Amino acid sequence: MRLLDDLLSLSRLEMKPRVGATAKVDLKEIVERVVDAQSPLANEYGVVIEKTYAETASIVTGDRDELFQVFENLVENACKYGRNGGKVVVSIEKGTSGPQPEIDVTVTDFGPGIAAEHIPRITERFYRVDAEVSRQHKGTGLGLAIVKHILTRHGGRLSIRSEPGRGSSFTAHFPAGEETSRTG
Repeated sequence: MRLLDDLLSLSRLEMKPRVGATAKVDLKEIVERVVDAQSPLANEYGVVIEKTYAETASIVTGDRDELFQVFENLVENACKYGRNGGKVVVSIEKGTSGPQPEIDVTVTDFGPGIAAEHIPRITERFYRVDAEVSRQHKGTGLGLAIVKHILTRHGGRLSIRSEPGRGSSFTAHFPAGEETSRTG
C-alpha cells in the first residue's frame, strides 16, 4: 500500500507544472509539525530528535503539504536508518552555499552513514544502498526521489553529506524570501 501511495505521489508531482505555490509558509512551523508527528516513530527506534534553529527568518514561498512531505521523509529516514546513532538533529539556518540567499533545513543522523559511491544515485527511483535493510524498514525506494521533485518544484535543491561510521546530513536548500534577505 505504501509503495502505491508513493508511486501516486511521485506521478502527481511529475504531472504538476514547474511553477510552485505562491503561499508564504513558515518552515519552522512545518518542521515542528513533522517532529511532533514523527515522535512516536523516534521513540520506537530509541532516537531523540533535537531541534536547533538559528535566529533567522524561515518564510518561503511554497506548498505547505508538499513541504511537510519533504521533511517527513527526511526525518523518518533519519530515525529508521540512523537509529543506532541515538539522535537526529533538525536545524534551520541561513544558507551560505548558494549564489543567492537561502534558508537551509538540515536533518542529520549519527548512524552508519552512506558510502560516497551511493550518494550521486540515492535520489533515483527505487535506488537502495542496502536493499535488505530497506525492506526491513518497509522502505519503498521512492522517498528521496519525491523529496528531490518537491524541492525542484520549489526552486530548491537537496545536498547530501555522509561519512561511513559517522552519519548523514540531508540539507534542503530554499531560495530565501525578501524577508530573509532584508534581515540577514
